[in-house]
Amino acid sequence: MKRNKLREGFFILLFWVALWWILSIIANKFYVPSPLETGKVLVSLLSTALTYKILLSSITRVLIALSIGIGLGVVLGVLAGMYEMVYKTLQPIIIAIKSTPVVSFIILLIILVEDAWVPSLCGILLCFPIIYYNVVEGYKMVDSELINMSTIYKVPFYRKLKKLYLPSTLPYLFAGVLTSIGICWKGTIAAEVIAFINDSVGQQLYDGKVWMDYDHVFAWTFLIIICSLCIEIITKRLIMKVKYYERFKVI
Repeated sequence: MKRNKLREGFFILLFWVALWWILSIIANKFYVPSPLETGKVLVSLLSTALTYKILLSSITRVLIALSIGIGLGVVLGVLAGMYEMVYKTLQPIIIAIKSTPVVSFIILLIILVEDAWVPSLCGILLCFPIIYYNVVEGYKMVDSELINMSTIYKVPFYRKLKKLYLPSTLPYLFAGVLTSIGICWKGTIAAEVIAFINDSVGQQLYDGKVWMDYDHVFAWTFLIIICSLCIEIITKRLIMKVKYYERFKVI
């Protein structure tokens, strides 16, 4: 089974690399570097200590944004699910955050705060609504009859939380977290580019564009994808270890 999956993955990767190579020939190798040229630059980057320093700084910003965005989304999502007034009060600001373009966020943050904080704050603003809505939806999916029954029989809140709300909310929360990872990377790197953050992946992308080193742009983009996938894989493994269906099943 594992061999079949590896074989399948290899042929899929081969297909896209071949398509990339054909595109580089049709377009122009200057604007669309070939996989081989990009690979050479990538190897060169990975052999330099500065590359890891830059990646670590950007990863740190992403992780800070994810942690705070998820935390705020969970807390306010639970409160909004429990109290209708909280939901109605937060709704205008949530809609405003969802509707505002990322570029507007970045420019406003550059005006209001120090540039160093802009990428993480941008990531928080992008992650928070996703987590918030997922938690609220999960909370609302709890059977109203079970809620009424637990109220009639005066079931303690911690038991209702464990047996009713967590089993319903956690799948939505986990899905929101996985969705937020990629979006947070996009927003954080975009903010690094526009805010001119030194020693960041965004700065490397901007410099590559200015100096027309498009093979560097492709190589750094590849590194971003790899880092995002690694964080997503680690998160999935942590989620699988929770085993919420077993831990929160009703006895």
